[in-house]
Amino acid sequence: DKDDDKTPLEQLPPATTTGANTAGCLVNGQAFLPKGSSQFGPTLSCFYQQDKDGYHLGLSINDKGNKSLYKTVQFATNPIQLVENTTYLLGLKTNNGTNYNSNFGEYYMLSFEGDKYYETTNIYIGELKITKLDTQQRIISGTFWFDAINSDGEKVEIREGRFDMRY
Repeated sequence: DKDDDKTPLEQLPPATTTGANTAGCLVNGQAFLPKGSSQFGPTLSCFYQQDKDGYHLGLSINDKGNKSLYKTVQFATNPIQLVENTTYLLGLKTNNGTNYNSNFGEYYMLSFEGDKYYETTNIYIGELKITKLDTQQRIISGTFWFDAINSDGEKVEIREGRFDMRY
């Protein structure tokens, strides 16, 4: 496999701003990319939309390459209108009873052995930087990183995240 010669960072897509519909990151130092069948939902999805509460961004990268293990990196911002070249904090996931009203990052692994779910908190945080937001062409691009923790106190490090999506 030609990717075997590349470092994990080199395996990620370039940080473009053209609406290339690419995304990836490092999870504990390993390349994490969308892969597998889209039979039960897309391997990569993004939305940026407005409702009565404000604007909501969501990005989800799914690795379904292993049939017995389903892994997802995702983040969301609520309910703020994003601005190009601005950095946003990813922290504690909160909601107001009907909708999320915070920016947060998550990582989870679903398997027959049991599910593991990690999320950002007030202490384990991250950042999302919007590098392009073109509402005419419907392109949103940016970079992200975050630390997330599970209920057992295990931490996961998401680094060098980048996305270049049409929404």
